[in-house]
Amino acid sequence: MIDPSIGRNENEQLALTLLKAMEDGNLDEQLKALCTDDFVWANSGLPTLHGLAEVFEQMGAGGFAQHIPILDGMVSFSADLLHIASAGDVVFTERVDHHWDAQGRDLMTPHIAGVMEIRGGRIAALRDFYDTVCYAQVPSEPDPAHAAG
Repeated sequence: MIDPSIGRNENEQLALTLLKAMEDGNLDEQLKALCTDDFVWANSGLPTLHGLAEVFEQMGAGGFAQHIPILDGMVSFSADLLHIASAGDVVFTERVDHHWDAQGRDLMTPHIAGVMEIRGGRIAALRDFYDTVCYAQVPSEPDPAHAAG
């Protein structure tokens, strides 16, 4: 689970707050609060989203599941932060993301190197780099700690 308080500066805390919003299920609200209107979101093997309007359009059309069918059954998200570092207005994270279904199966588990660019105290870009072999991953066995209900 992501803990924004471990960030060593405001930019790291901001980056972790965005990742925490993904876990908490309030990403749509937090995108507006944390990101610039021209926010860019790039993921390996997927179309790059330019601007919050395009991000919300993607979310309204089913999110990334429209490009990655294994995510169609996802009900929650969590991330294991392995490392975080920053230099000026750039924050780097290494993490393992988990995409859970209602039975507590981890549908997709990419090991990610992420880069966030900060401008004026808001996130202007998020680029996640990982091996896209995870798009065809076999879900894990159910983990009761992540089962819905």
